[in-house]
Amino acid sequence: MAIPVPATFADVTLEWMQGALAEGEVLDAEVASLAVEPMAASKGLIGDLATIGVTYARGEGPATFVLKLPAANPDSRRIGEMLNAYGREVAFYRHVAPHAAGTRLATCYYSGEDDSAGRWAVLLEHIEADEFDFIAGATTAQANAAVDALADFHHLWWDEQTPFVWMPGFDVTGVGGLQPLWLSNLPVFVDKYRASLPGSTAEWVLAFAPQLAAWSRRAATEPLTMVHSDYRIDNLLFQGDQVTMIDWQTAMRAPAAMDLSCFIATSLDVDDRRAHEAGLILCYLDRLRSNGTDVDPEWFATSYDENLLWWMGQFGNNLAHLDPGDAATQAGLTTMVERVYTAALDRNVGRLL
Repeated sequence: MAIPVPATFADVTLEWMQGALAEGEVLDAEVASLAVEPMAASKGLIGDLATIGVTYARGEGPATFVLKLPAANPDSRRIGEMLNAYGREVAFYRHVAPHAAGTRLATCYYSGEDDSAGRWAVLLEHIEADEFDFIAGATTAQANAAVDALADFHHLWWDEQTPFVWMPGFDVTGVGGLQPLWLSNLPVFVDKYRASLPGSTAEWVLAFAPQLAAWSRRAATEPLTMVHSDYRIDNLLFQGDQVTMIDWQTAMRAPAAMDLSCFIATSLDVDDRRAHEAGLILCYLDRLRSNGTDVDPEWFATSYDENLLWWMGQFGNNLAHLDPGDAATQAGLTTMVERVYTAALDRNVGRLL
């Protein structure tokens, strides 16, 4: 019988931890003690995280785990449920991770879901990673490593004809279902973030909203792969030139440029992005080619710009009603918006409307 999925970190007892490890069947050990330490809310936008330090009565294993639960913040929880983010991450670690050869992922020791109770949880390996400064942006070495890792992952699933049935995608569900939400939420977002939206970008995102379904249908006829769909520096753990991808709550089948445009536009500061964007796109395409996936650069450039439009709308949709609850997180969100919209302006994506 499956153990109950925890609703809060208070539900994580010694008995629960032992049951979770037994159910996960990854680690054969007996836990002697544990200490649960919730992380700051800024560590997870639509999920809450805690570290769990353990000692062992029998066997050996990690000294620390990370437990992810749905966000307690109702605004964040609403976004997560709208995206089915919690169920998707459980499914990713159960069904995709075992087949993601060559991709560095945190080991998952337990995944639980109780849809009827609105409970989901994943218990992951804790990875000590290099520090990064989001405001300063990714270093050149970090950007290059992230782009190489992304190309390697995309290659595994490029034009895969047997997608996972639970996974949303442009070729299955499309993203047109978001169009009514965009039409409702984007005017609120534009009013809220107007000072951070340069040039005519506010008008561009409002003009793109009623075109979302049509764009999704057309993009579904082009090459697709499995995408992370939130590929930002916050969701990567760097250890030198090694990159571990985390936070798989929005995995889907979509254009590859969705991930690359997200990383470059959000994770580099504006000056660095202007200096290195073209080179990083070329490096990504070269890495794909070295893996055996040849992509037309002209088509990819257009897809990249279309996906900047996508991120303008999707970030706006998600942030319209979100109050993160602390100034530091809000500053990071504002910086992200400014970077994405400035990238869109620099590449004149409004020409596509």
